[in-house]
Amino acid sequence: MNILKKSIFGYILYGIFITAVFLFLLFPSDLVRSRLEAAFLSSGLMLKTESVKPALPLGIKFKPISVRSAASDSVPFQGERLDVQFNPLSLFQKSKSFGFSGKAYGGSFKGSIGVASFSKFYPFEEGELTLQDIDLGKYTFLKTIIGKEITGRAKGSLSYSAPGKKSKPGIINLVFTKGTYPLAEPFLGMNRVDFDIAEIKARLTDGNLILEKLSVSGPQLKCTMSGDIAVAESFQDSMLNLKGDLELLGQHKAKMKITVGGTMQNPELRYN
Repeated sequence: MNILKKSIFGYILYGIFITAVFLFLLFPSDLVRSRLEAAFLSSGLMLKTESVKPALPLGIKFKPISVRSAASDSVPFQGERLDVQFNPLSLFQKSKSFGFSGKAYGGSFKGSIGVASFSKFYPFEEGELTLQDIDLGKYTFLKTIIGKEITGRAKGSLSYSAPGKKSKPGIINLVFTKGTYPLAEPFLGMNRVDFDIAEIKARLTDGNLILEKLSVSGPQLKCTMSGDIAVAESFQDSMLNLKGDLELLGQHKAKMKITVGGTMQNPELRYN
Protein backbone atom coordinates (compact mmCIF):
# COMPACT_ATOMS: atom_id res chain seq x y z
CA MET A 1 0.00 0.00 0.00
CA ASN A 2 2.82 2.41 0.89
CA ILE A 3 4.50 1.65 -2.43
CA LEU A 4 1.23 2.41 -4.25
CA LYS A 5 0.82 5.73 -2.43
CA LYS A 6 4.41 6.72 -3.23
CA SER A 7 3.86 5.83 -6.89
CA ILE A 8 0.68 7.93 -7.10
CA PHE A 9 2.44 10.85 -5.40
CA GLY A 10 5.36 10.51 -7.80
CA TYR A 11 3.04 10.55 -10.82
CA ILE A 12 1.32 13.69 -9.50
CA LEU A 13 4.65 15.48 -9.08
CA TYR A 14 5.73 14.32 -12.53
CA GLY A 15 2.46 15.61 -14.01
CA ILE A 16 2.92 19.01 -12.36
CA PHE A 17 6.49 19.19 -13.60
CA ILE A 18 5.57 18.30 -17.19
CA THR A 19 2.70 20.81 -17.14
CA ALA A 20 5.04 23.56 -15.91
CA VAL A 21 7.59 22.71 -18.62
CA PHE A 22 4.95 22.89 -21.36
CA LEU A 23 3.61 26.17 -19.99
CA PHE A 24 7.08 27.66 -20.18
CA LEU A 25 7.83 26.26 -23.63
CA LEU A 26 4.44 27.13 -25.10
CA PHE A 27 3.91 30.43 -23.27
CA PRO A 28 1.91 32.75 -25.61
CA SER A 29 4.20 35.78 -25.29
CA ASP A 30 2.67 37.75 -28.17
CA LEU A 31 -0.88 37.19 -26.95
CA VAL A 32 -0.02 38.18 -23.37
CA ARG A 33 1.83 41.29 -24.60
CA SER A 34 -1.10 42.43 -26.76
CA ARG A 35 -3.62 41.85 -23.92
CA LEU A 36 -1.49 43.81 -21.46
CA GLU A 37 -0.93 46.64 -23.95
CA ALA A 38 -4.72 46.89 -24.43
CA ALA A 39 -5.31 46.93 -20.66
CA PHE A 40 -2.75 49.71 -20.13
CA LEU A 41 -4.10 51.71 -23.08
CA SER A 42 -7.59 51.65 -21.53
CA SER A 43 -6.02 53.46 -18.56
CA GLY A 44 -4.30 56.08 -20.73
CA LEU A 45 -0.89 54.40 -20.69
CA MET A 46 1.29 52.70 -23.31
CA LEU A 47 3.21 49.56 -22.36
CA LYS A 48 6.29 48.64 -24.41
CA THR A 49 8.60 45.66 -23.88
CA GLU A 50 10.90 43.49 -25.96
CA SER A 51 10.52 40.29 -23.96
CA VAL A 52 7.60 38.75 -22.05
CA LYS A 53 8.29 35.44 -20.32
CA PRO A 54 6.67 33.41 -17.52
CA ALA A 55 8.24 33.64 -14.07
CA LEU A 56 7.71 31.19 -11.21
CA PRO A 57 5.48 30.76 -9.36
CA LEU A 58 2.61 32.80 -10.90
CA GLY A 59 4.22 35.68 -12.69
CA ILE A 60 5.53 37.36 -15.81
CA LYS A 61 8.96 38.84 -16.44
CA PHE A 62 9.55 41.84 -18.73
CA LYS A 63 12.91 42.82 -20.28
CA PRO A 64 13.28 45.78 -20.83
CA ILE A 65 10.04 47.67 -20.16
CA SER A 66 8.67 51.20 -20.44
CA VAL A 67 5.34 52.77 -19.52
CA ARG A 68 4.45 56.00 -21.34
CA SER A 69 1.55 58.38 -21.18
CA ALA A 70 -0.76 57.97 -24.19
CA ALA A 71 -1.57 61.70 -24.08
CA SER A 72 1.99 63.07 -23.87
CA ASP A 73 5.66 62.16 -24.24
CA SER A 74 6.17 61.63 -20.49
CA VAL A 75 7.57 58.29 -19.31
CA PRO A 76 6.44 57.43 -15.76
CA PHE A 77 8.55 54.27 -15.72
CA GLN A 78 11.39 52.71 -17.70
CA GLY A 79 13.32 49.73 -16.38
CA GLU A 80 15.85 47.08 -17.30
CA ARG A 81 13.76 44.30 -15.77
CA LEU A 82 10.37 43.87 -14.09
CA ASP A 83 9.08 40.67 -12.46
CA VAL A 84 5.35 40.74 -11.61
CA GLN A 85 3.76 38.03 -9.45
CA PHE A 86 0.00 37.57 -9.04
CA ASN A 87 -1.39 36.99 -5.55
CA PRO A 88 -3.86 34.07 -5.99
CA LEU A 89 -5.65 34.90 -2.72
CA SER A 90 -6.90 38.13 -4.29
CA LEU A 91 -9.10 36.08 -6.62
CA PHE A 92 -11.53 35.97 -3.70
CA GLN A 93 -11.25 39.71 -3.03
CA LYS A 94 -12.72 42.75 -4.75
CA SER A 95 -9.29 44.19 -5.60
CA LYS A 96 -6.64 42.14 -7.40
CA SER A 97 -3.12 42.37 -6.02
CA PHE A 98 0.33 41.85 -7.50
CA GLY A 99 3.84 41.79 -6.11
CA PHE A 100 6.72 43.11 -8.19
CA SER A 101 10.48 43.60 -8.21
CA GLY A 102 13.01 44.82 -10.72
CA LYS A 103 15.93 47.03 -11.72
CA ALA A 104 15.74 50.58 -13.05
CA TYR A 105 17.65 53.88 -13.01
CA GLY A 106 20.84 52.29 -11.73
CA GLY A 107 19.17 50.75 -8.68
CA SER A 108 16.53 48.23 -7.63
CA PHE A 109 12.98 48.23 -6.30
CA LYS A 110 10.22 45.96 -5.00
CA GLY A 111 6.66 46.32 -3.78
CA SER A 112 3.01 45.52 -4.40
CA ILE A 113 -0.06 47.11 -5.99
CA GLY A 114 -3.82 46.62 -5.79
CA VAL A 115 -5.94 47.22 -8.89
CA ALA A 116 -9.70 47.38 -9.46
CA SER A 117 -9.71 44.57 -12.05
CA PHE A 118 -7.50 42.72 -14.55
CA SER A 119 -8.74 45.01 -17.35
CA LYS A 120 -8.04 48.28 -15.50
CA PHE A 121 -4.57 48.61 -14.01
CA TYR A 122 -4.47 52.38 -13.43
CA PRO A 123 -5.05 54.32 -11.29
CA PHE A 124 -3.91 51.93 -8.56
CA GLU A 125 -6.20 51.46 -5.57
CA GLU A 126 -3.24 50.93 -3.24
CA GLY A 127 0.45 50.26 -3.39
CA GLU A 128 3.74 49.90 -1.56
CA LEU A 129 7.20 50.58 -2.96
CA THR A 130 10.73 50.13 -1.61
CA LEU A 131 13.62 51.82 -3.41
CA GLN A 132 17.33 51.05 -3.24
CA ASP A 133 20.09 53.23 -4.77
CA ILE A 134 17.91 54.89 -7.46
CA ASP A 135 19.72 57.53 -9.56
CA LEU A 136 17.37 60.53 -9.59
CA GLY A 137 19.26 62.12 -12.48
CA LYS A 138 18.17 59.23 -14.70
CA TYR A 139 14.51 59.46 -13.65
CA THR A 140 13.44 62.22 -16.04
CA PHE A 141 9.75 61.91 -15.10
CA LEU A 142 10.60 63.53 -11.75
CA LYS A 143 10.95 66.88 -13.52
CA THR A 144 7.45 66.41 -14.98
CA ILE A 145 6.09 65.97 -11.45
CA ILE A 146 7.84 68.76 -9.55
CA GLY A 147 9.17 70.95 -12.37
CA LYS A 148 12.82 70.74 -11.28
CA GLU A 149 15.79 68.53 -12.15
CA ILE A 150 17.06 66.88 -8.98
CA THR A 151 20.16 64.71 -8.80
CA GLY A 152 21.38 62.22 -6.19
CA ARG A 153 20.68 58.67 -5.08
CA ALA A 154 17.43 57.67 -3.36
CA LYS A 155 16.42 54.86 -1.03
CA GLY A 156 13.47 54.28 1.24
CA SER A 157 9.80 53.35 1.11
CA LEU A 158 6.41 54.73 0.06
CA SER A 159 2.85 53.49 0.51
CA TYR A 160 -0.38 54.75 -1.06
CA SER A 161 -4.13 54.23 -0.75
CA ALA A 162 -6.69 55.72 -3.12
CA PRO A 163 -9.08 58.33 -1.64
CA GLY A 164 -12.14 56.73 -0.09
CA LYS A 165 -10.48 53.42 0.80
CA LYS A 166 -10.69 52.43 4.46
CA SER A 167 -7.00 52.03 5.15
CA LYS A 168 -4.06 53.77 6.79
CA PRO A 169 -2.73 56.98 5.22
CA GLY A 170 0.07 56.99 2.68
CA ILE A 171 3.53 56.94 4.26
CA ILE A 172 6.76 58.37 2.82
CA ASN A 173 10.20 57.61 4.25
CA LEU A 174 12.97 58.59 1.84
CA VAL A 175 16.69 59.35 2.11
CA PHE A 176 18.67 61.13 -0.63
CA THR A 177 22.46 61.30 -0.82
CA LYS A 178 25.06 63.30 -2.78
CA GLY A 179 22.73 65.40 -4.91
CA THR A 180 21.61 68.87 -5.96
CA TYR A 181 18.33 70.80 -5.83
CA PRO A 182 17.90 73.91 -8.05
CA LEU A 183 16.54 77.07 -6.38
CA ALA A 184 13.66 79.04 -7.91
CA GLU A 185 15.63 82.27 -7.22
CA PRO A 186 19.30 82.88 -6.39
CA PHE A 187 20.00 83.04 -2.66
CA LEU A 188 23.29 84.56 -1.39
CA GLY A 189 24.90 83.73 -4.73
CA MET A 190 23.58 80.15 -4.75
CA ASN A 191 21.51 78.91 -7.71
CA ARG A 192 21.23 75.43 -6.26
CA VAL A 193 21.64 73.54 -3.00
CA ASP A 194 24.25 70.78 -2.92
CA PHE A 195 23.44 68.21 -0.25
CA ASP A 196 25.32 65.29 1.27
CA ILE A 197 22.14 63.86 2.75
CA ALA A 198 18.46 64.79 2.77
CA GLU A 199 15.60 63.02 4.52
CA ILE A 200 11.82 63.15 4.12
CA LYS A 201 9.26 61.69 6.53
CA ALA A 202 5.65 62.40 5.59
CA ARG A 203 2.03 61.18 5.62
CA LEU A 204 -0.53 61.60 2.85
CA THR A 205 -4.07 62.07 4.24
CA ASP A 206 -7.17 63.44 2.47
CA GLY A 207 -5.19 65.23 -0.21
CA ASN A 208 -2.74 66.78 2.27
CA LEU A 209 0.92 65.85 2.54
CA ILE A 210 1.82 66.21 6.22
CA LEU A 211 5.56 66.78 6.30
CA GLU A 212 6.75 65.51 9.66
CA LYS A 213 10.41 66.05 8.82
CA LEU A 214 12.40 67.51 5.94
CA SER A 215 16.10 67.78 6.68
CA VAL A 216 18.91 68.80 4.36
CA SER A 217 22.62 68.82 5.17
CA GLY A 218 25.44 69.85 2.84
CA PRO A 219 28.52 72.05 2.46
CA GLN A 220 26.43 75.24 2.06
CA LEU A 221 23.73 74.83 4.69
CA LYS A 222 21.77 72.74 7.15
CA CYS A 223 18.00 72.98 7.23
CA THR A 224 15.15 71.24 9.08
CA MET A 225 11.48 71.94 8.29
CA SER A 226 7.99 70.57 8.87
CA GLY A 227 4.46 71.54 7.87
CA ASP A 228 1.97 70.54 5.20
CA ILE A 229 1.50 70.64 1.45
CA ALA A 230 -2.00 70.89 -0.07
CA VAL A 231 -1.58 68.52 -3.01
CA ALA A 232 -3.02 69.85 -6.30
CA GLU A 233 -3.90 67.88 -9.43
CA SER A 234 -0.65 69.17 -10.90
CA PHE A 235 1.91 68.69 -8.12
CA GLN A 236 3.77 71.82 -9.25
CA ASP A 237 0.71 73.86 -8.17
CA SER A 238 0.58 72.33 -4.69
CA MET A 239 0.45 74.96 -1.92
CA LEU A 240 3.27 75.01 0.65
CA ASN A 241 2.99 75.78 4.35
CA LEU A 242 6.36 74.94 5.90
CA LYS A 243 8.39 76.29 8.82
CA GLY A 244 11.80 75.45 10.20
CA ASP A 245 15.39 76.38 11.00
CA LEU A 246 18.13 77.25 8.54
CA GLU A 247 21.86 77.38 9.28
CA LEU A 248 24.17 78.83 6.64
CA LEU A 249 27.74 77.52 6.52
CA GLY A 250 30.95 78.81 4.99
CA GLN A 251 31.56 82.57 4.62
CA HIS A 252 27.87 83.44 5.12
CA LYS A 253 27.53 81.82 8.55
CA ALA A 254 24.16 82.54 10.12
CA LYS A 255 21.18 80.91 11.85
CA MET A 256 17.60 81.92 11.16
CA LYS A 257 13.98 80.85 11.14
CA ILE A 258 12.49 80.12 7.73
CA THR A 259 8.91 80.04 6.42
CA VAL A 260 8.04 78.67 2.99
CA GLY A 261 4.73 79.50 1.26
CA GLY A 262 3.63 79.74 -2.37
CA THR A 263 3.66 76.67 -4.59
CA MET A 264 6.12 73.93 -5.47
CA GLN A 265 6.81 75.71 -8.78
CA ASN A 266 7.10 79.19 -7.25
CA PRO A 267 7.92 78.97 -3.54
CA GLU A 268 7.92 82.12 -1.39
CA LEU A 269 10.60 82.23 1.31
CA ARG A 270 10.66 84.46 4.40
CA TYR A 271 13.49 84.67 6.93
CA ASN A 272 13.80 86.10 10.41
